[in-house]
Amino acid sequence: MNSVIHSPLFGLLLTLASYRLGQWLYSRSHHHPLLHPLLVAAVPVSTILLLVNLDYEAYLRQTSLLHFLLGPATVALAWPLYRQLRSIRNVWQPVLVTTAVGAVLTVAIALLIAWLLAAPGEVLASLATKSITTPIAIETATLIGGYASLAAGIVAITGITGALAAPPVFRWLRITDDRVRGFTLGLVAHAIGTARAFEYSERAGAFASLALGLTGLLTALVLPWVWQGLP
Repeated sequence: MNSVIHSPLFGLLLTLASYRLGQWLYSRSHHHPLLHPLLVAAVPVSTILLLVNLDYEAYLRQTSLLHFLLGPATVALAWPLYRQLRSIRNVWQPVLVTTAVGAVLTVAIALLIAWLLAAPGEVLASLATKSITTPIAIETATLIGGYASLAAGIVAITGITGALAAPPVFRWLRITDDRVRGFTLGLVAHAIGTARAFEYSERAGAFASLALGLTGLLTALVLPWVWQGLP
């Protein structure tokens, strides 16, 4: 049994089976936000890892293939971007301004709250990457002295929270423009928000993909440089 638990396929198959269960429940519930596949999949994965006493580092090694595929999956989002290129060209100035302001605010607010709660520097460094997609967040957090595992967890929590909170906020503010809804989800909730945006429309998904890429690029380039100048 021990050899099965520590085999490279254990974590991979556990993750895929849990996510498939999450997809099934999400579909059966008519896309209820509280039954988002990532939220559901986290329950059996974390429970089984605790039961078999498998630490996170070992699980991360077993699922390295999935982490590798995150990169190509992110690049594949260029296709819906290309299909919406004309719409994006018409609003490129607001897009750039919103990306810069949004990326700064998401980092600043999280760091301010954590700093007021006396969080250590490693936690602050991990929190700073909360609104960029997982592969970029892990590398950036490690580069500025954070914890890769904590960064990955925070990114997942941020994405799920954003995907859950966005629809009622959009209804409350009466936001119906798919460009705005998509860009907001991609900027705040990265890949999980982008998946949620595609449920609205291809246009929303394209603008979410754009926000995801621009926010990740800006944060990865600027954050390490700014972090070095902090006291």
